[in-house]
Amino acid sequence: IYGQIVVGVVQGIIAGIGFLIFGVPNAILLTFLAILSGILPIIATAIVWIPVVIYLFAGGNAFQAMGVLVFGLIASTIDNFLKPMIIAKRTQMSSPLVLIGMVGGLFAFGIMGLLLGPLILAYLLLVAEFYKERRFKSIILQDTRIARKT
Repeated sequence: IYGQIVVGVVQGIIAGIGFLIFGVPNAILLTFLAILSGILPIIATAIVWIPVVIYLFAGGNAFQAMGVLVFGLIASTIDNFLKPMIIAKRTQMSSPLVLIGMVGGLFAFGIMGLLLGPLILAYLLLVAEFYKERRFKSIILQDTRIARKT
């Protein structure tokens, strides 16, 4: 959740910079909407910047539309790089492992798999570590010697 919020804010700010640079009307309001839509897991900043690009093209401002399109694409793709780095830092897992979990979760569970995939992978690694250290056995089975003394 922390990673989703940070990435959404960064995506919205990048789109907002494009709005401001290319003189889009109501750029501050659109930036705020892009930040809000970037935080939500299913909705992305594209729901804000794609209509802006269409509006600019329809108004005959091709240069501005192309500029906002470039910033919008950057904002949309930064998610693929930034989110695994943030999640890896917070969960103490390596970035490639988080990325594998996100892609596997996406294929297995759809959009919600982006959050569930790394979580399931982290739990799997935790169980493997417990098993490796033989702590898993003591969690499930009670030591019979202690139970007989009482």
